[in-house]
Amino acid sequence: MPVRAVVSIQGARAEVDLTDNVDCLPCGLNLSESTARTAAMIGVFNGIGASVPPNAGSFRRIAVRLRENCAVGVPRHPTSCSLATTNLADRVINAVQAALAELGDGFGMAEHGAIMSAGDGVISGRDARRHGAPFVNQVILGQTLGGASPAADGWLTILTPGTAGMCSWDSVEIDELQYPIRVHERRLVPDSEGAGRWRGAPALSVEFGPLDEPVDVIFAVDGRINGPIGVQGGQAGAPARNYRRVATGERIELGALVAIRLERDETIVGVCCGGGGYGRPIDRDPARVARDVAEGYVTRARAEAVYGVVLDAAGAVDAAATARRRAVTLFFPGRGPG
Repeated sequence: MPVRAVVSIQGARAEVDLTDNVDCLPCGLNLSESTARTAAMIGVFNGIGASVPPNAGSFRRIAVRLRENCAVGVPRHPTSCSLATTNLADRVINAVQAALAELGDGFGMAEHGAIMSAGDGVISGRDARRHGAPFVNQVILGQTLGGASPAADGWLTILTPGTAGMCSWDSVEIDELQYPIRVHERRLVPDSEGAGRWRGAPALSVEFGPLDEPVDVIFAVDGRINGPIGVQGGQAGAPARNYRRVATGERIELGALVAIRLERDETIVGVCCGGGGYGRPIDRDPARVARDVAEGYVTRARAEAVYGVVLDAAGAVDAAATARRRAVTLFFPGRGPG
């Protein structure tokens, strides 16, 4: 469903109009009045930078217009708002901060990725190590999702736009001690960032499965079709992907609502969204691109094709070749190496 936010700035006051959105839905995705207002305000503060402190004085300068019986407004009884802190709230935050970016370079933010992946699924079953005792809990093995700002790359541990990095990832070792699972992988995915002058966070891939007895995994995935958009010429981050890896090693892609039982020798793979980029990739500092390649965030091919940065055999920036490559990329956007 679309989320529309109209943002206007006059003097030192901001207004966010959320009234042009669909009516309340027959499910728990609807926002409460407080989460609708808060999401709009988070988007504003994300978009104007840290120089304005979030306090009572600055709150009074933000007006949020809501409509009764609106999915991102004021719910009407007996509307359910059981998921009001995520999903649509994240969409409102993204819409507001992306709208602010349209005011000009230096404002707003790119979109953060949407939740969630299998890496943050709810697991349950029985633990043979504890005489078959039942267990159930949500693991937080991680998502990145961070959209870029006008002055920084996307944060690697945003988790959700509303959480904004305040939630800690689980320790792999502690999860493996507490539950009968084995985590096979937790790694960043190269070339999944929203490219830009400031790049979005790369996606995170998590893979885990049961030790001996079956483990049930339940989660819901957003961001499978549309990755988080970039702003001011920045590119979108990669969309989310989730897979079941069967005993033969074959990966089977999963849908948006997942409830499966993993048998022994099976695993689940969760790849979250990357984050959107801010500004044109061709304007990114070549030294930052070289560092991204060295860290494994970006491949050499993408560095050249998208950022227009050519590296020598040692991984250092070839300034002359980069200048030529960027001249070609400027006049023929998207043209690959050579």
